[in-house]
Amino acid sequence: MITITDSYLHVFGKEIPYYGICFVAGFALSSLIALLNCKKGGISGWEAVFSGVFAGVGAIIGAKLLSVLVSLNIIIEYRLTLKQIMQNGFVFYGGLIGGIAGLFIYCKIYKLPFLRYTDVFAPAVPLGHAVGRIGCLFSGCCYGINHDGFFSVIYLSSADVNTPLFTPLFAVQLFEALILVLIFVVCETVFLKTRKKGVASAVYLYSYAIARFLIELLRNDPARGVAGLSVSQYISVAIAAAVSVAIIARGYSDKDISA
Repeated sequence: MITITDSYLHVFGKEIPYYGICFVAGFALSSLIALLNCKKGGISGWEAVFSGVFAGVGAIIGAKLLSVLVSLNIIIEYRLTLKQIMQNGFVFYGGLIGGIAGLFIYCKIYKLPFLRYTDVFAPAVPLGHAVGRIGCLFSGCCYGINHDGFFSVIYLSSADVNTPLFTPLFAVQLFEALILVLIFVVCETVFLKTRKKGVASAVYLYSYAIARFLIELLRNDPARGVAGLSVSQYISVAIAAAVSVAIIARGYSDKDISA
């Protein structure tokens, strides 16, 4: 069992949230992997930086917008101020969708091959996300179902006011981090070994959508969604369906070209 006693690193009388530290570390690690993948993807380092800025801005906007949408009832009920809303964290799927949109806009503006860029970033995202989930573990957010045994965590304090204290919970954040590391290994291997554009991107999106749908069954934090499924599960289904349609459509397109 893991015991979390504090969500903050104390330095010179200042409290620095572990979530923030992990967020920055995850972003830096993702950027490093993307830069290392540039040569294989036929993209210069500067192009990766500039496109990464577009993707990063889109990710921040998307993550915050989805956070507001899923917390709308809480915002209205407690009449949260703009400052409180901005401090209310982010939602990963919103960041993923926003990041893809930002990258698409960049490629459209400069007439660049979109799938080549998504392939460069695809393996980097799950690894950075894994580090971010460790931050969630320390902060107490995105917590799991009640579970007293192997792979459990107990919080003596938490940055998230909703997190049950002194109650054994399944360490779903750590579990997801391990799954994300595995997805990174698979995606990076696919990226390095295939020449076909879009394959690494499809592998990442499809594998994470399936994994996230199942992981949601182990979570017990608020805003679980409607009709028995969480918002993230609905998004997972939509992503898996979209990727499937894209793969089928591209398969037919390739047949037409070769005919």
